[in-house]
Amino acid sequence: MPLTLADITPRERAYMAMCVHESAHATVGAVLGAQLRNAVVTRSKVTGVEGLTTFAELPHGSDALIAYSGPYGEARFQAGGRRPTQRAMFAALEGCGRKDAAVLTAAGGTHTGMAAQPLIDRCWPAIIRVAQQLHRVAEVHHEDVLAALGVDDGGGLGSVQLAAIRSGCRMVPPLAPKRAVPA
Repeated sequence: MPLTLADITPRERAYMAMCVHESAHATVGAVLGAQLRNAVVTRSKVTGVEGLTTFAELPHGSDALIAYSGPYGEARFQAGGRRPTQRAMFAALEGCGRKDAAVLTAAGGTHTGMAAQPLIDRCWPAIIRVAQQLHRVAEVHHEDVLAALGVDDGGGLGSVQLAAIRSGCRMVPPLAPKRAVPA
C-alpha cells in the first residue's frame, strides 16, 4: 500500500524536502553547464537534516540561479508540486536556504535568481528522480543527474542536449505514468 501524507512524520517530510532542495541545486547546475561533484543529504539526531551540493566548475554568472533553485524547489515540493507562494519562498530561504539567501543577497537580491523558475518547471520530473535517488542512497553525482535529464552526451557547457533543455526545445523524460488499477 503506498504511503500517504498522513503516514509520513514531520521529520521524514523535512528529509524529503531537503532531498528536493539539494536535487534542485544539482539539476539546475548541471543544466546550466556546471560540473557537479556531488550532492549529499544527511540526517542525524544531533545535527538534524543537512544537505550540501558541490560543483567542480561553475559557468560564470550562474551562482544566483543555482542558489535560488534549491529553496524554490523545496518550496514547490512543500506546495505539492505547484508554484509556491512568496511566503513559502521566504520560509525556505529562512530555513534550509540561509546560505542560498546569502549568495542571492551578494548577487543583488533574491530577484536575481528568479530566471531559474521556468528551468525548474521544465526539469521538475528530473529533480524528483534525483531527489528519490538522494532519499535512497544519500548521495548523487553528475552522471546520475544527466541520466535523470535523459542526457547522454556528457553534459557540460558544450552539450547540445542541455542547450535544448534550457531553451525548451527538448523535454525532460516524464516520471513513470501511473498504471490504471482494475476496479
